[in-house]
Amino acid sequence: MNKAIKAALISAFVCPGGGHFYLKQYTTGTLISVAMLGGLLYLLNQAVERAHQISDKILSGELPLDLNVIYPLITQAPAPSQASMINIATCVFFIAWFIGVVDSYRVGRGMDKKAVRNS
Repeated sequence: MNKAIKAALISAFVCPGGGHFYLKQYTTGTLISVAMLGGLLYLLNQAVERAHQISDKILSGELPLDLNVIYPLITQAPAPSQASMINIATCVFFIAWFIGVVDSYRVGRGMDKKAVRNS
């Protein structure tokens, strides 16, 4: 298996930016990983914050421990200001993932072609 395919698979299934690390493109790999992890951390923070708010209401007795009451709160759309930030974080996450896969394949393909020419 050539470097281009290995790098793309690492970026797709292990971590975006991982393929760049495999190709020794540390700066690019770091930038892609930081962008993806930033988006992911924001999304996880929002999910944990919502879970914490709901659990506080349950523990205080404001909400009964009933799935029919809790489920609508879980699935409720966030406030418009939060929704736009969640959408941005989601886009950053997926764009970083996509760029990581495509660019690691592109860089690896260039390295594979260079190796063929030199041999």
